[in-house]
Amino acid sequence: MDIHHDELNQSSQWPDFDFPFQPYDIQVQFMRTLYTVLQDRKIGIFESPTGTGKSLSLICGAITWLNDFNRNIEGRIESRYLKLDIQLSVILELSWITEYDQQKADRERLQIVQSMKQKLLDRQSRLKNIKKNFSTVKTKVWNDADQRSTIEYEDKSNSGSTEDLDDEDLLIYDYHTDEEEETKLDNGASEEEEDGKIADDDPEITKIYYCSRTHSQLAQFIGEVKKCNFADSIRLVVLGSRQNLCINPSVVKLKSVNKINDKCLEMQKRKKEEKVTVAHKDSNKKRKISKLSGCPYLNIASRNDLRDYILADIHDIEEVVHFGTSLKACPYYGARAALSQADIVVTPYNTLLSKSTRDACGIKLAGNVVIVDEAHNLLETIGNINSVELSHRQLTEAMHLLQCYQDRYKKRLSARNLVFIKQLIYLLKCIVGIFTNTNNKTSPEKETSVYRSNDFLLSLNVDNLNLFKILRYCKRTSISKKLNGFMERYKSTVQVSTRSESTEHGENDSIYDSYMAAFQNIENFLELLTNPNQDGRVVVNHQAMQSQSTVKYLLLNPASYFAEIINDCRAVIIAGGTMQPVNDLRHRLFFACGVESSRITEFTCGHVIAPDRILPFSLSKGPSGLELDFSFQSRELNTMIDEFGRILLNFVNVIPGGMVCFFASYDYETIVYTRLEKTGILEKIGRKKKVYREPRKSAKVEQVLSDYARCIQLSDKKLGSTSLNGAVLFSVVGGKMSEGINFSDGLGRLCILIIIINTTQLFLRCVIMVGLPYPNSKSPELIEKMEYLDSLSSVSSPDSSKTLGQMYYENICLKAVNQSIGRAIRHINDYAAIVLLDYRYKRSSIRSGLASWINERLIEYDRFGAAFASTRKVLFSLVNCIPPAVHFCRVNVVIALVE
Repeated sequence: MDIHHDELNQSSQWPDFDFPFQPYDIQVQFMRTLYTVLQDRKIGIFESPTGTGKSLSLICGAITWLNDFNRNIEGRIESRYLKLDIQLSVILELSWITEYDQQKADRERLQIVQSMKQKLLDRQSRLKNIKKNFSTVKTKVWNDADQRSTIEYEDKSNSGSTEDLDDEDLLIYDYHTDEEEETKLDNGASEEEEDGKIADDDPEITKIYYCSRTHSQLAQFIGEVKKCNFADSIRLVVLGSRQNLCINPSVVKLKSVNKINDKCLEMQKRKKEEKVTVAHKDSNKKRKISKLSGCPYLNIASRNDLRDYILADIHDIEEVVHFGTSLKACPYYGARAALSQADIVVTPYNTLLSKSTRDACGIKLAGNVVIVDEAHNLLETIGNINSVELSHRQLTEAMHLLQCYQDRYKKRLSARNLVFIKQLIYLLKCIVGIFTNTNNKTSPEKETSVYRSNDFLLSLNVDNLNLFKILRYCKRTSISKKLNGFMERYKSTVQVSTRSESTEHGENDSIYDSYMAAFQNIENFLELLTNPNQDGRVVVNHQAMQSQSTVKYLLLNPASYFAEIINDCRAVIIAGGTMQPVNDLRHRLFFACGVESSRITEFTCGHVIAPDRILPFSLSKGPSGLELDFSFQSRELNTMIDEFGRILLNFVNVIPGGMVCFFASYDYETIVYTRLEKTGILEKIGRKKKVYREPRKSAKVEQVLSDYARCIQLSDKKLGSTSLNGAVLFSVVGGKMSEGINFSDGLGRLCILIIIINTTQLFLRCVIMVGLPYPNSKSPELIEKMEYLDSLSSVSSPDSSKTLGQMYYENICLKAVNQSIGRAIRHINDYAAIVLLDYRYKRSSIRSGLASWINERLIEYDRFGAAFASTRKVLFSLVNCIPPAVHFCRVNVVIALVE
């Protein structure tokens, strides 16, 4: 009897979505469509442009459905309970034989329903008490936490001289046969089930798993949930990595994700007694006590307090860490303890899209809902998570590390362990050898070779090795963790062999950090080689400097890693501000997972902005009359860059405030900047606006952006001695500033976007796109992806002349355009001019791929003068009709030079 998944009764009226304010019509349509998709167990693709309130529509639509669904379950359980109770009361009218059989069956069913009913009542009662006692819990955190014993933990795992250690913790245990090992594992606990094991007998409830790309986006989503009227009745849990949640100082200081994970699991597995010093607030005395766990923050009582705190109210990840620190309770395992009772689980992409991470976190997909937000790059994200690139240096370092480990412990390791270690060394030696085969020894030029997985293994001449057994050995012995521990303890010895090589090539990066990550990456690479032969390719890049050569597993079939989510979940929602074109998602993800077309629902809403507040147009010629052709062959021509400079110079003279220029890459930004500087155009621009450039180093980004913003503010208020009317920021698509930076108000009145091949998220008001961002058609990886897609099906696009590979190639370009211009409008009172600079925008095939809210209003201009006059006219009319308080966000113009 599957009551949990019974459908809701269809209602003739739509529910009240309890929106926090009066919703737009398109938001109502969004929520109704979302409700239907969740109710009917479908797949939904939702596109809601920036500024149309997508997050609140997702929240209110999904939570309204979830509340209705849960109420329906409770009602059906109660109804079934009463029905069975009545049946039992009338059984006496039957014959005693029939009575006995019927009574037994009904009583068993009644017990099941009664148990479900009691579990629901117990859960509701416990959560009600948690909510009721929230103020007490909060007081306990803020006021009583300092009265708890302060644990001064000293991690002695690496203390002392190496001579005093017997290295037992670094030795691989005696590895048995596959059958013996299988039995041992079946009877034992996994690494994640040590002291951090979460025991929870409460019934699992239907959940909504919400995931997005970055922690800042997750925090923004949680903030939106807090605004809603039903926030008090929702239990939300945010999951994160140990790197984001760990509060143990001895672990956090390790920085690296792999090191933190290894250290956490290692500390849990210590069964010997550790001495910890306990100090009391009201006493100067300290005493030492014994504790079995290696981590003092895995106290069950404190963890349960943190669990209750998490369930009592809605908290973001920073708040959970803060209260975990106050309670001396692990936030990572505290969040996991609260997971089973959560209505909404908020998590980053990587946690949900990786099966191993899902399993480690206790995420159960069956019967639940998954919402993937900011999903315009979902396919690329899945591909990146499940692709691995190894350098020649990493491979040689890992091989050397294994050799050192074998040499030190060969007398203490079992014969079986030595056999597998030697096989690993031999396998790595063969992979390294592919960089130095006779075909490449005499060629100093760069060269790329592409293999199917089986062909790659055959080229290594390792057909005598069983890759599956080697991988099983690596996982069951946790050899990568043992090697990391060995490297950490004996790093001075291990690094000797590569010190001269790194000095020779002038490499100053930490060899130690490189060692620590190398073997885990190799393990992942070997595991990917066991994928179906057609699902990926091995790309070998030969470089003139051999240490920079790489071997990469390139995933071609992202559906293989998304199929479990599609098959297990009740419904899956893919949402974003810019999802067009969606044929990629349909073919490469959903159809490839076996989803029928009838199960997929698409929803695309228009924009909330009034038609007279947006001016999109394409332009075929520049100020000098030169045809604008920013194709790969023409984009670096001096004449084309000079024409771009004249366009930019025209706008800096009339546009106040900020201008943001996005380039395709750091290299191309340098080419354009150098040319403008040489011709004197940059100096003329600088008389009106100070020019800033995005730094390559992340550490300097914040300072540059701060200086840029300050310059705009000073010029806008005419403070100091400045004669400028704003600033120009030269940035890079896909760089540090293009992801998640809001160029609102005066920071981006004129944004010049120069895109070649990448996609990005841009927060802009007015956009001028120059060119079309087609990727490099000669890229070996792109060629393989297109050939793979062409081999999947003969299905063609509506154009019928395009294969799936050609559709994919064109979609890369159109997604970049739509994603960039989609940031021009931020809210209903905003306004923007969207200018598309390239003669190819007149082609119907290109225009039809633009976002619908742009395409339906697009005007075509052949002369720059007419387009510029139209932009200036719209600018001044909007400035005059907008209140002074809004003048600071007049116009942003983005010019994109694209291939």
